[in-house]
Amino acid sequence: MRGVAGTVSAVAADWSGARTGEQRALWLAEWDPDRTAVVAVSGRTRVQAGDRILDLAADAPELVAGLDFSFSLPAWWLARNGIATAAELWADSTRLERWLAECRPPFWGRPGRSRPRPPAGDEWRLTERAAPLRPASTFQIGGAGAVGTASLRGMATLDRLRRAGMCVWPFERWATPAVVEVWPRLGMGRTVKSSPAARAAAVEAMGERLAPDVAAAARGSVDAFDAVVALLDLVRRTDQARPATTDPVVALEGWIDGVALDGGALSPWRR
Repeated sequence: MRGVAGTVSAVAADWSGARTGEQRALWLAEWDPDRTAVVAVSGRTRVQAGDRILDLAADAPELVAGLDFSFSLPAWWLARNGIATAAELWADSTRLERWLAECRPPFWGRPGRSRPRPPAGDEWRLTERAAPLRPASTFQIGGAGAVGTASLRGMATLDRLRRAGMCVWPFERWATPAVVEVWPRLGMGRTVKSSPAARAAAVEAMGERLAPDVAAAARGSVDAFDAVVALLDLVRRTDQARPATTDPVVALEGWIDGVALDGGALSPWRR
């Protein structure tokens, strides 16, 4: 992707589902194609992150934004709740907050809400089953490794970005400015991010691709590190037009950018 001098052509966010004070854990990293470097990483609220992405998209129509949370839920759960499209899911924040508050099966992870035992595979979307490593289930909304709360509270931002004219892939045919789902673990290799020494070594290996203040933030914060790693992984694909999916399940559940998607042909992972 070629950007206008001084513009940001890609951003990635390590998201947070905290009810308040989420800017302590939600970090947004920005890529300058002219400097070929991550030039900024900063803590933001969910609203501020959405504001910044829309401002960047106005300046650089080829912007690709990667957000680190699940963009949808398994298709069987959407069907059970009469939800026909992902956009319908994102638009109903009242329902999403109710699911979080009640934490009824298939959701789990809050005190007293142990993991249910559905039929094998029902916790995960097709993309999670196709990933080289198995992500946590979006139904987990509490406890170590939980991604569900950040995902359900991130969907309002997807609704906002879509309504503002950004393409949310793969739910829409690819066009920029675009929003894609990212997972920092795909670009992290064997780095143990909880180790300050391991983060420092990884940051050192990134070299001049990080501005000095970005490198300092990534060394000092797991969340900033995640945002930077997700962005560098995303930048490798920013010139690529993503394929349209012909799979109706993917059209409902979404897909993690960077996980192989062969034109929607997903028969090995079909339920």
